[in-house]
Amino acid sequence: MAAFAAISFFSCSNDMQNVIKVSELEKLPELSGDNIVFSQTEYGKIVISISAPKIIKTKTEDDKNKMEFPSGLTVVQYSEYPDTLSMISAEYAVNYEEKGVWEARGNVIAMNKKNQETLNTEYLVWDQTQGIISSNKKVQVSTPDDIIFGEGFQSDDQFNDWQVEKVTGIITFENEELPVE
Repeated sequence: MAAFAAISFFSCSNDMQNVIKVSELEKLPELSGDNIVFSQTEYGKIVISISAPKIIKTKTEDDKNKMEFPSGLTVVQYSEYPDTLSMISAEYAVNYEEKGVWEARGNVIAMNKKNQETLNTEYLVWDQTQGIISSNKKVQVSTPDDIIFGEGFQSDDQFNDWQVEKVTGIITFENEELPVE
């Protein structure tokens, strides 16, 4: 009887170890890598490139794909490679693939080379399905003529048609004659 109890004890502990190993395997990322560069092409021409020191792809609790860039990333959109159209960089980013949503945090910089405009903030969301980038944090937009500060930002994903909320700072207007009363 003592031998049966000993065998049962070791069987249970072995099963428990297997359960722990399986649960640890479920926590492992589906994909991870260092010093990654992705390029998206259209008709054989590079239109977007993403570079990141580290990438980790996992599943969320609700079994959705999540791609994390814990050491930051840089995304460059080209008008015609290597001519840059726009650029965004951040110290941390995450892409929720099924939602079509990117979040960028920490020293977020977005630039539109054509209009020579730069956005600086600590948090930015890109909703790919709606084609909108936005922030509810403090922002600074630099144009060739002005520096605009505010809290809250929304734009099309090309950073062409943008709005700053709760604006502070000095804004230059074109010289126009105002009606005199």
